[in-house]
Amino acid sequence: SLLQEVAKAKKKPAEARAVIQIGIVIGGADGHFDKTEQAVVREACFALELPPAEFDL
Repeated sequence: SLLQEVAKAKKKPAEARAVIQIGIVIGGADGHFDKTEQAVVREACFALELPPAEFDL
């Protein structure tokens, strides 16, 4: 259900990118953006129809 909420931003490209950037910031808040956190943000990219490579994922 979280990805359904995230996907609502896909109609607004600036907001969609902001969602991903916030996810990256949160994932790296402890100083380490690990593979599990990256995978979650990558899934959000797919839900928002954004290429993960744009965010180095």
